Amino acid sequence: MSKWYSDSGFQDDIVLSTRIRLARNIKGIPFPNRMGAEDGKKVIDLVSDALSELNYKFNLIRLSDISEIERQKLFEQHVISSQMLKNTADKAVFVSEDDAVSILINEEDHIRLQCIYAGAESQKAYELISKVDDFLSERLQYAFHEKYGHLTACPTNVGTGMRVSFMLHLPALCMTRLADNLFATVGKLGVTVRGMYGEGTKSSGNIFQISNQVTLGKTEAELSTNITDIVNQIIAKERELRRRIIQEKGVSVEDKIMRSYGIMRYAKKISTEELAGHLSNVRFGVSLGIIKDITIKSINEITVVTRPAHIAETGASTAFERDVKRAEIISSIIEKKEE
Repeated sequence: MSKWYSDSGFQDDIVLSTRIRLARNIKGIPFPNRMGAEDGKKVIDLVSDALSELNYKFNLIRLSDISEIERQKLFEQHVISSQMLKNTADKAVFVSEDDAVSILINEEDHIRLQCIYAGAESQKAYELISKVDDFLSERLQYAFHEKYGHLTACPTNVGTGMRVSFMLHLPALCMTRLADNLFATVGKLGVTVRGMYGEGTKSSGNIFQISNQVTLGKTEAELSTNITDIVNQIIAKERELRRRIIQEKGVSVEDKIMRSYGIMRYAKKISTEELAGHLSNVRFGVSLGIIKDITIKSINEITVVTRPAHIAETGASTAFERDVKRAEIISSIIEKKEE
């Protein structure tokens, strides 16, 4: 299996990815915000020793051993969180060889296990992450309370410690200006809506991350089922609005889509901000069958590999050079798929 953005999955015309994250801590070691350097190293060693016995291989990346650009790239790929970019001493990530699972060490909690798949694949992600979690729980003594469940640094994660997140592309909801009302409604059902890169980020290109707020009082299965049902309702509404928009504004919508496609295909320079809108339009066009030359996987790839750190790694140093390189990469991906 390749990275999630190079794969396809169920309902991936709307759902870019599904991620399940489990927060865990090791009994007897202070939470990361209180622990010393030796504690941090101990957590890495304990997890490393446990994983060495698992017949599912992981590679260890110590964040202090890699460059700032490499760390930022991992963030752009959703392998690590933004919190992992700060104070990198004694922070690490274990990445499975198939790229499906990453284990963040000494972030907000000692252990953050996460599994990410393209499309709406919550059951698939849950089954894999549960196997890794079960394996670790047999070899590490988790901080656990009989009444409250898993103990975590942030009270909102106490209980199952599980977050189920779906990354959705919702252009029709945004075009009809129904998104805000819908998000306010689902917020009352224990769901939170954030931007593409989670807490503290705004939506870009009509992409939203939707996840459960509550982790206490329900089982992991109940939480997963609840958020999946809500997301399915959002998807159904998006599909309904897409059909209505095409019926009522077909030519205008198609013109907007093809203009964006032309810019992405032929532009000689393009900024991250400008690209977000065009990518949304082209993704919309591919999902509607208006654009047939490229695939959703190609759009996902462009979304990730044109982010700032990925561009910076090519050697482009100025804003102008980065915008030129971004346009070159986009054009090459599109040309490759058109062949």
